[in-house]
Amino acid sequence: MLNVALVAIVLAIATAAYLLFFRGEPEAAGTTRPTVTVARGDVTAGVSSSGTLQSSQTASPQFATSGTVTAVLVKVGQVVAKGAAIARIDPASAEREVRIAEQNQIAAANSVTAAQETLDDAEDAKQAADEAAAEPTPTPTPGEQTQTQTQAQAQSQSQGQSPEVAVSNAEASLARAKADKEQADQNLEAAQSDVTNTTLKAPIAGTITAINGSVGSVAGGSSGSGSTGATGTGATGQGSTGGSSSTTTSSAAGTGFVDISDLKTLQVVASFPEADAVKIKTKQAATVTLNAEPGSTLTATLTSVSPTPTTTNGVVSYSATFTLAKVPASARIGQTANVTVQTAKATNVLYVPTTSIVTSGTTHTVTMANGSGSREVQIGVQGGSFTQITSGLDEGDQIELIQGAIGTGGTGQGAGQGRTGAGGTGQFPGGGTGQFPGGGTGQFPGAGTGANRGR
Repeated sequence: MLNVALVAIVLAIATAAYLLFFRGEPEAAGTTRPTVTVARGDVTAGVSSSGTLQSSQTASPQFATSGTVTAVLVKVGQVVAKGAAIARIDPASAEREVRIAEQNQIAAANSVTAAQETLDDAEDAKQAADEAAAEPTPTPTPGEQTQTQTQAQAQSQSQGQSPEVAVSNAEASLARAKADKEQADQNLEAAQSDVTNTTLKAPIAGTITAINGSVGSVAGGSSGSGSTGATGTGATGQGSTGGSSSTTTSSAAGTGFVDISDLKTLQVVASFPEADAVKIKTKQAATVTLNAEPGSTLTATLTSVSPTPTTTNGVVSYSATFTLAKVPASARIGQTANVTVQTAKATNVLYVPTTSIVTSGTTHTVTMANGSGSREVQIGVQGGSFTQITSGLDEGDQIELIQGAIGTGGTGQGAGQGRTGAGGTGQFPGGGTGQFPGGGTGQFPGAGTGANRGR
């Protein structure tokens, strides 16, 4: 009995195998390719990449004057206007420097006055000596001199120098006094600026995204150059020494006392491989989708393309910046954004699915559906799904899709890149009610009732 049962099982398996593999052969032999009609419309081409949402303008201002923080006037998330007070440090030291600078300025001014008086006296003495030397006088008897000559000689002897040297020295002293006065004026201006800078102010309008200091901490004293993010320009300040005026210093993001970002004007920064980067240029239109909001499409404009590349693992890419026309209320900096740049567009032209074209070198051909074989065509704009036909076909012509044969099943699905069935109940690649990768009643782009696009 056991042997009989085993023989029955083997026969059943053999019968099933025969029906499965051999019965479908005649049907498979009747496979055909789907057809599509040459249509007229618009064809667009583009390149895509992904990046992140970033603020178009950021700043990290820092105190230009050193001191202990006495007050923080903002909170994270607060919107501030340009010039708004952010925090304060103890002004006592800066105010003391102002008083010292004021006294030095007064002393320098007095020195200028004294040097001017000395120069005036020297010039008067020189003029008297010159007049005495030019005055015709009788030959004096031994021991006799005119009164003017006596006075001029007495003054020269008392100074130990000639009138000319006395004037030259006085002029030099006045010049030094004036230079000291100018330096004292600059020092006073710098000291007064330091007092002003004990209040840190916002260099741009935006939202406070981080506060990196606190009351009681020591802040300021840096004069590093500023940075306001991707496209902005930061304020650059100088320290409180050296006689130059101080301004609020804006440092690299995260190193200032606070971080500020303009959240009203967001942009997308994305990298494109070098093959795609050569196709894009400023002012091109783009569409943006956010992973956080997959159902919404935003419009953007290509603002700039970096002239220098970035190489990662041997791959060369170029960074591009896109400005959004409208920022959704839910958008947040750092969100992932997918961007597509429209690089070319042809309007009201003949087009066919890209999968219907066979390319060999610079020659492009399509297969006619009426059995007349292949036909060479000229192409224009090549989009992701459709390609413009500039010559070789007429509107309404029927051509075959060349990406795989489609079975004869109306509800079945073809292999690989096949599109639609042509009637019957085919399987894969034909016959039955099979469904690879899925049946349905959709239609793209040819006859039959089968089909979603297969891959």
